[in-house]
Amino acid sequence: MKLMHCMGTRPEIIKMAPIIKEAEKRGHTNVIVWTGQHYDRELFAGVFEDLGVDKPHYGLDIKGTPCEIGGGVLSKLEPIIKSEMPDMVLVHGDTFTALFASIASALCLVPVGHVESGLRTHSWEPFPEQICTRGADAATSLYFPATDMNYKNLINEGFPKDRIFLVGNTIVDAVRIYGGKNPNIRGQEKIPPNRKLIFFSAHRRENTMSRERMSGMFEALLALKDYTIFCAVLPGTQRAAKEYGYLDRLSTAEHIIWKQPSLEKYTDVLSLVKQSNLVLTDSGGLQEETASMHVPCLTLRYVTDRPETIVTGSNKCIGFKKEDIVREVKNVLENESVSRRMIAAPNPYGDGHSTEKILNAIESFEGRLQRWEKEVKEVKA
Repeated sequence: MKLMHCMGTRPEIIKMAPIIKEAEKRGHTNVIVWTGQHYDRELFAGVFEDLGVDKPHYGLDIKGTPCEIGGGVLSKLEPIIKSEMPDMVLVHGDTFTALFASIASALCLVPVGHVESGLRTHSWEPFPEQICTRGADAATSLYFPATDMNYKNLINEGFPKDRIFLVGNTIVDAVRIYGGKNPNIRGQEKIPPNRKLIFFSAHRRENTMSRERMSGMFEALLALKDYTIFCAVLPGTQRAAKEYGYLDRLSTAEHIIWKQPSLEKYTDVLSLVKQSNLVLTDSGGLQEETASMHVPCLTLRYVTDRPETIVTGSNKCIGFKKEDIVREVKNVLENESVSRRMIAAPNPYGDGHSTEKILNAIESFEGRLQRWEKEVKEVKA
Protein backbone atom coordinates (compact mmCIF):
# COMPACT_ATOMS: atom_id res chain seq x y z
CA MET A 1 0.00 0.00 0.00
CA LYS A 2 0.98 3.63 -0.36
CA LEU A 3 0.60 5.52 2.91
CA MET A 4 0.88 9.30 3.12
CA HIS A 5 1.92 10.65 6.53
CA CYS A 6 1.03 14.33 7.06
CA MET A 7 2.91 16.03 9.89
CA GLY A 8 3.70 19.57 10.91
CA THR A 9 4.83 19.56 14.54
CA ARG A 10 7.58 17.96 16.57
CA PRO A 11 5.20 15.67 18.54
CA GLU A 12 3.73 14.38 15.30
CA ILE A 13 7.16 13.28 14.07
CA ILE A 14 7.81 11.51 17.38
CA LYS A 15 4.49 9.69 17.50
CA MET A 16 4.36 8.82 13.80
CA ALA A 17 7.98 7.64 13.55
CA PRO A 18 7.21 4.11 14.85
CA ILE A 19 4.35 3.79 12.32
CA ILE A 20 6.55 4.92 9.45
CA LYS A 21 9.27 2.45 10.45
CA GLU A 22 6.79 -0.42 10.81
CA ALA A 23 5.17 0.36 7.43
CA GLU A 24 8.61 0.38 5.84
CA LYS A 25 9.40 -2.97 7.42
CA ARG A 26 6.19 -4.43 5.97
CA GLY A 27 7.02 -3.27 2.45
CA HIS A 28 4.56 -0.40 2.17
CA THR A 29 5.49 2.84 0.43
CA ASN A 30 5.70 5.86 2.72
CA VAL A 31 5.11 9.39 1.43
CA ILE A 32 5.98 11.99 4.08
CA VAL A 33 4.49 15.49 3.93
CA TRP A 34 5.75 18.24 6.26
CA THR A 35 3.39 21.23 6.45
CA GLY A 36 5.82 23.47 8.32
CA GLN A 37 3.38 24.31 11.12
CA HIS A 38 6.40 24.19 13.45
CA TYR A 39 8.69 26.41 11.42
CA ASP A 40 11.33 27.04 14.13
CA ARG A 41 14.16 24.75 13.09
CA GLU A 42 15.02 23.87 16.69
CA LEU A 43 11.67 22.11 16.97
CA PHE A 44 12.08 19.68 14.09
CA ALA A 45 15.39 19.94 12.22
CA GLY A 46 17.22 17.15 14.04
CA VAL A 47 14.24 15.00 14.98
CA PHE A 48 13.88 13.11 11.68
CA GLU A 49 17.53 12.05 11.76
CA ASP A 50 17.44 11.37 15.51
CA LEU A 51 14.56 8.91 15.06
CA GLY A 52 15.85 7.34 11.85
CA VAL A 53 12.99 8.63 9.67
CA ASP A 54 13.45 9.77 6.07
CA LYS A 55 13.22 13.49 5.51
CA PRO A 56 9.91 14.68 4.02
CA HIS A 57 9.21 14.11 0.35
CA TYR A 58 7.13 17.30 0.31
CA GLY A 59 7.51 20.50 2.31
CA LEU A 60 4.57 22.91 2.21
CA ASP A 61 6.32 25.75 4.08
CA ILE A 62 3.08 26.98 5.67
CA LYS A 63 3.27 29.94 8.05
CA GLY A 64 0.90 32.57 9.37
CA THR A 65 -2.27 32.79 11.38
CA PRO A 66 -4.35 29.66 12.04
CA CYS A 67 -6.64 30.54 9.13
CA GLU A 68 -3.67 31.18 6.85
CA ILE A 69 -2.20 27.82 7.87
CA GLY A 70 -5.53 26.17 7.05
CA GLY A 71 -5.82 27.81 3.66
CA GLY A 72 -2.23 26.95 2.82
CA VAL A 73 -2.53 23.28 3.77
CA LEU A 74 -5.79 22.84 1.87
CA SER A 75 -4.55 24.51 -1.32
CA LYS A 76 -1.05 23.02 -1.37
CA LEU A 77 -1.92 19.51 -0.21
CA GLU A 78 -4.72 18.89 -2.70
CA PRO A 79 -2.50 18.60 -5.82
CA ILE A 80 -0.03 16.39 -3.92
CA ILE A 81 -2.78 14.00 -2.86
CA LYS A 82 -4.21 13.89 -6.39
CA SER A 83 -0.76 13.26 -7.85
CA GLU A 84 0.31 10.56 -5.38
CA MET A 85 -3.16 8.98 -4.87
CA PRO A 86 -2.24 7.15 -1.66
CA ASP A 87 -4.36 4.33 -0.29
CA MET A 88 -4.65 6.27 2.96
CA VAL A 89 -3.56 9.55 4.51
CA LEU A 90 -2.49 9.24 8.14
CA VAL A 91 -2.78 12.19 10.49
CA HIS A 92 -2.08 12.45 14.18
CA GLY A 93 -3.71 13.98 17.19
CA ASP A 94 -5.02 17.50 17.61
CA THR A 95 -2.92 19.84 15.49
CA PHE A 96 -3.80 22.27 12.70
CA THR A 97 -2.00 19.86 10.38
CA ALA A 98 -4.24 16.97 11.47
CA LEU A 99 -7.37 19.08 11.03
CA PHE A 100 -6.66 20.54 7.60
CA ALA A 101 -4.84 17.52 6.13
CA SER A 102 -7.74 15.27 7.07
CA ILE A 103 -10.24 17.66 5.49
CA ALA A 104 -8.15 17.96 2.30
CA SER A 105 -7.83 14.18 2.04
CA ALA A 106 -11.51 13.49 2.64
CA LEU A 107 -12.50 16.09 0.02
CA CYS A 108 -10.16 14.33 -2.42
CA LEU A 109 -11.96 11.06 -1.57
CA VAL A 110 -8.81 9.55 -0.06
CA PRO A 111 -9.43 7.68 3.22
CA VAL A 112 -8.04 9.20 6.42
CA GLY A 113 -6.58 7.30 9.36
CA HIS A 114 -6.61 9.37 12.55
CA VAL A 115 -4.02 8.22 15.07
CA GLU A 116 -4.84 9.27 18.65
CA SER A 117 -8.43 10.12 17.79
CA GLY A 118 -11.17 10.74 20.35
CA LEU A 119 -9.26 13.17 22.59
CA ARG A 120 -11.89 15.16 24.48
CA THR A 121 -12.10 17.58 27.38
CA HIS A 122 -15.66 18.71 26.52
CA SER A 123 -14.26 22.20 26.91
CA TRP A 124 -12.65 24.82 24.69
CA GLU A 125 -9.32 24.02 26.34
CA PRO A 126 -6.76 23.10 25.30
CA PHE A 127 -7.21 25.69 22.55
CA PRO A 128 -7.21 25.20 19.59
CA GLU A 129 -6.47 21.50 19.99
CA GLN A 130 -10.05 20.55 20.88
CA ILE A 131 -11.31 22.18 17.69
CA CYS A 132 -8.65 20.38 15.66
CA THR A 133 -9.21 16.87 17.00
CA ARG A 134 -12.99 17.05 16.64
CA GLY A 135 -12.71 18.36 13.08
CA ALA A 136 -10.20 15.68 12.12
CA ASP A 137 -12.47 12.94 13.49
CA ALA A 138 -15.33 14.23 11.33
CA ALA A 139 -13.25 13.59 8.18
CA THR A 140 -11.80 10.22 9.26
CA SER A 141 -12.32 6.73 7.81
CA LEU A 142 -10.37 4.66 10.37
CA TYR A 143 -10.04 5.71 14.00
CA PHE A 144 -7.13 4.73 16.25
CA PRO A 145 -7.95 5.86 19.80
CA ALA A 146 -5.24 5.36 22.38
CA THR A 147 -7.37 4.59 25.44
CA ASP A 148 -10.71 3.20 26.46
CA MET A 149 -11.92 6.74 27.29
CA ASN A 150 -11.00 7.92 23.77
CA TYR A 151 -12.78 4.87 22.33
CA LYS A 152 -15.95 5.57 24.30
CA ASN A 153 -15.92 9.22 23.26
CA LEU A 154 -16.02 8.17 19.60
CA ILE A 155 -18.75 5.58 20.20
CA ASN A 156 -20.86 8.08 22.16
CA GLU A 157 -20.53 10.61 19.32
CA GLY A 158 -21.91 8.10 16.82
CA PHE A 159 -18.83 7.18 14.79
CA PRO A 160 -19.02 3.69 13.20
CA LYS A 161 -17.94 1.04 15.68
CA ASP A 162 -16.46 -1.25 13.03
CA ARG A 163 -14.02 1.52 12.03
CA ILE A 164 -12.71 2.21 15.57
CA PHE A 165 -9.66 0.31 16.83
CA LEU A 166 -8.40 0.65 20.40
CA VAL A 167 -4.65 0.44 19.85
CA GLY A 168 -2.84 2.22 22.69
CA ASN A 169 -0.59 5.22 22.20
CA THR A 170 2.37 5.19 19.85
CA ILE A 171 4.27 7.31 22.39
CA VAL A 172 4.80 4.09 24.35
CA ASP A 173 6.31 2.57 21.22
CA ALA A 174 8.59 5.61 20.91
CA VAL A 175 9.64 5.35 24.57
CA ARG A 176 10.33 1.63 24.10
CA ILE A 177 12.33 2.15 20.91
CA TYR A 178 14.17 5.40 21.68
CA GLY A 179 14.22 5.74 25.48
CA GLY A 180 17.47 5.73 27.42
CA LYS A 181 19.69 6.52 24.42
CA ASN A 182 21.74 9.11 26.31
CA PRO A 183 22.32 8.10 29.96
CA ASN A 184 24.90 10.89 30.38
CA ILE A 185 22.48 13.75 29.61
CA ARG A 186 22.53 15.18 33.15
CA GLY A 187 26.27 15.57 33.04
CA GLN A 188 26.20 17.07 29.56
CA GLU A 189 23.68 19.68 30.70
CA LYS A 190 25.68 20.35 33.90
CA ILE A 191 22.84 19.36 36.21
CA PRO A 192 24.03 18.89 39.84
CA PRO A 193 23.88 15.19 40.71
CA ASN A 194 22.92 15.73 44.36
CA ARG A 195 19.78 17.83 43.87
CA LYS A 196 16.24 16.80 42.98
CA LEU A 197 15.45 17.63 39.36
CA ILE A 198 12.27 19.16 37.93
CA PHE A 199 11.78 19.09 34.16
CA PHE A 200 9.65 22.07 33.07
CA SER A 201 7.98 22.62 29.70
CA ALA A 202 4.97 24.88 29.16
CA HIS A 203 3.92 26.24 25.79
CA ARG A 204 0.15 25.87 25.33
CA ARG A 205 -1.33 28.73 23.36
CA GLU A 206 -4.07 29.49 25.91
CA ASN A 207 -1.32 29.79 28.55
CA THR A 208 1.29 31.82 26.69
CA MET A 209 -1.45 34.29 25.67
CA SER A 210 -2.20 34.93 29.37
CA ARG A 211 0.00 37.16 31.51
CA GLU A 212 -1.76 35.90 34.64
CA ARG A 213 -1.18 32.22 33.89
CA MET A 214 2.44 32.53 32.81
CA SER A 215 3.25 34.86 35.70
CA GLY A 216 1.97 32.26 38.14
CA MET A 217 4.19 29.61 36.55
CA PHE A 218 7.27 31.84 36.38
CA GLU A 219 6.89 33.07 39.97
CA ALA A 220 6.63 29.46 41.14
CA LEU A 221 9.79 28.48 39.26
CA LEU A 222 11.68 31.35 40.88
CA ALA A 223 10.41 30.38 44.35
CA LEU A 224 11.38 26.69 44.13
CA LYS A 225 15.02 27.30 45.02
CA ASP A 226 15.55 23.99 46.81
CA TYR A 227 15.48 22.10 43.51
CA THR A 228 17.21 22.24 40.15
CA ILE A 229 14.72 23.14 37.42
CA PHE A 230 15.56 22.32 33.81
CA CYS A 231 13.40 24.51 31.58
CA ALA A 232 13.04 23.15 28.05
CA VAL A 233 12.16 26.50 26.51
CA LEU A 234 10.13 26.45 23.32
CA PRO A 235 9.74 29.62 21.21
CA GLY A 236 6.32 30.53 22.64
CA THR A 237 7.62 30.22 26.21
CA GLN A 238 10.61 32.41 25.40
CA ARG A 239 8.37 35.08 23.93
CA ALA A 240 6.05 34.98 26.94
CA ALA A 241 8.95 35.26 29.41
CA LYS A 242 10.25 38.29 27.55
CA GLU A 243 6.87 39.97 27.06
CA TYR A 244 5.83 39.55 30.69
CA GLY A 245 9.16 40.73 32.11
CA TYR A 246 10.58 37.47 33.49
CA LEU A 247 13.27 36.51 31.01
CA ASP A 248 16.29 38.03 32.79
CA ARG A 249 15.31 36.65 36.18
CA LEU A 250 14.62 33.16 34.87
CA SER A 251 17.73 32.90 32.71
CA THR A 252 20.06 34.06 35.52
CA ALA A 253 18.55 32.25 38.52
CA GLU A 254 21.13 29.87 40.03
CA HIS A 255 18.70 26.96 40.46
CA ILE A 256 17.20 27.24 36.94
CA ILE A 257 18.74 25.93 33.72
CA TRP A 258 17.00 28.03 31.07
CA LYS A 259 17.61 25.90 27.97
CA GLN A 260 16.86 28.03 24.94
CA PRO A 261 16.85 26.80 22.28
CA SER A 262 15.44 23.65 23.80
CA LEU A 263 16.92 20.16 23.45
CA GLU A 264 16.90 19.33 19.75
CA LYS A 265 17.07 15.56 20.02
CA TYR A 266 14.00 13.73 21.23
CA THR A 267 16.21 10.95 22.60
CA ASP A 268 17.87 13.53 24.88
CA VAL A 269 14.49 14.75 26.11
CA LEU A 270 13.42 11.20 26.90
CA SER A 271 16.63 10.48 28.79
CA LEU A 272 16.36 13.66 30.85
CA VAL A 273 12.69 13.14 31.69
CA LYS A 274 13.48 9.60 32.74
CA GLN A 275 16.15 10.91 35.13
CA SER A 276 13.91 13.64 36.60
CA ASN A 277 12.12 13.47 39.94
CA LEU A 278 9.13 15.44 38.65
CA VAL A 279 7.78 16.91 35.41
CA LEU A 280 5.94 20.23 35.50
CA THR A 281 4.16 20.84 32.20
CA ASP A 282 1.11 21.79 30.17
CA SER A 283 2.09 19.36 27.37
CA GLY A 284 -0.22 16.51 26.47
CA GLY A 285 2.66 14.42 25.16
CA LEU A 286 4.66 14.76 28.36
CA GLN A 287 1.67 13.58 30.38
CA GLU A 288 1.76 10.42 28.28
CA GLU A 289 5.55 10.02 28.39
CA THR A 290 5.74 10.40 32.16
CA ALA A 291 2.98 7.81 32.60
CA SER A 292 4.95 5.45 30.34
CA MET A 293 8.25 6.05 32.16
CA HIS A 294 6.71 6.20 35.67
CA VAL A 295 7.84 9.74 36.46
CA PRO A 296 5.47 11.92 38.57
CA CYS A 297 3.77 14.69 36.58
CA LEU A 298 1.97 17.87 37.60
CA THR A 299 -0.04 19.47 34.80
CA LEU A 300 -0.34 23.25 34.58
CA ARG A 301 -3.94 23.26 33.39
CA TYR A 302 -7.46 23.17 34.81
CA VAL A 303 -8.54 20.40 32.41
CA THR A 304 -6.65 17.71 30.55
CA ASP A 305 -7.35 15.67 27.43
CA ARG A 306 -5.31 12.89 29.03
CA PRO A 307 -7.71 12.15 31.94
CA GLU A 308 -6.48 8.56 32.13
CA THR A 309 -3.31 9.80 33.81
CA ILE A 310 -5.38 11.50 36.52
CA VAL A 311 -7.46 8.37 37.09
CA THR A 312 -4.46 6.07 37.36
CA GLY A 313 -2.58 8.55 39.57
CA SER A 314 0.59 9.39 37.65
CA ASN A 315 -0.54 12.97 37.05
CA LYS A 316 -2.49 15.79 38.70
CA CYS A 317 -3.94 19.03 37.27
CA ILE A 318 -2.88 21.91 39.52
CA GLY A 319 -3.67 25.09 37.58
CA PHE A 320 -1.46 28.17 37.37
CA LYS A 321 -1.38 29.94 40.72
CA LYS A 322 2.06 30.32 42.27
CA GLU A 323 1.04 29.09 45.72
CA ASP A 324 -0.73 26.02 44.30
CA ILE A 325 2.25 25.07 42.14
CA VAL A 326 4.77 25.49 44.97
CA ARG A 327 2.61 23.51 47.40
CA GLU A 328 1.99 20.62 44.99
CA VAL A 329 5.63 20.40 43.89
CA LYS A 330 6.82 20.21 47.50
CA ASN A 331 4.13 17.66 48.30
CA VAL A 332 5.47 15.33 45.61
CA LEU A 333 9.18 15.90 46.17
CA GLU A 334 9.17 15.95 49.97
CA ASN A 335 6.51 13.33 50.67
CA GLU A 336 7.91 9.93 49.77
CA SER A 337 4.56 8.16 49.97
CA VAL A 338 3.07 10.57 47.42
CA SER A 339 5.95 10.22 44.97
CA ARG A 340 6.03 6.43 45.36
CA ARG A 341 2.31 6.24 44.63
CA MET A 342 2.67 8.34 41.45
CA ILE A 343 5.68 6.34 40.28
CA ALA A 344 3.80 3.07 40.79
CA ALA A 345 0.73 4.21 38.85
CA PRO A 346 -0.14 1.87 35.96
CA ASN A 347 0.46 3.08 32.41
CA PRO A 348 -2.91 3.48 30.63
CA TYR A 349 -1.40 3.82 27.14
CA GLY A 350 -0.77 0.25 26.09
CA ASP A 351 2.05 -2.22 25.71
CA GLY A 352 4.34 -0.35 23.31
CA HIS A 353 3.13 -2.24 20.22
CA SER A 354 0.44 0.15 18.97
CA THR A 355 2.07 0.46 15.56
CA GLU A 356 1.53 -3.21 14.72
CA LYS A 357 -2.16 -2.93 15.63
CA ILE A 358 -2.57 0.20 13.50
CA LEU A 359 -0.94 -1.37 10.45
CA ASN A 360 -2.92 -4.59 10.91
CA ALA A 361 -6.16 -2.61 10.87
CA ILE A 362 -5.16 -0.59 7.82
CA GLU A 363 -4.17 -3.73 5.90
CA SER A 364 -7.44 -5.46 6.80
CA PHE A 365 -9.41 -2.60 5.22
CA GLU A 366 -7.39 -2.39 2.01
CA GLY A 367 -9.65 -1.56 -0.90
CA ARG A 368 -12.87 -1.13 1.11
CA LEU A 369 -12.56 2.18 2.88
CA GLN A 370 -15.21 4.27 1.14
CA ARG A 371 -18.04 5.21 3.47
CA TRP A 372 -21.03 5.68 1.16
CA GLU A 373 -24.32 4.45 2.60
CA LYS A 374 -25.57 1.14 1.22
CA GLU A 375 -29.18 1.18 2.42
CA VAL A 376 -31.83 3.46 3.85
CA LYS A 377 -31.21 3.98 7.54
CA GLU A 378 -34.09 3.86 9.97
CA VAL A 379 -34.53 7.20 11.74
CA LYS A 380 -35.27 6.81 15.45
CA ALA A 381 -37.28 9.42 17.29
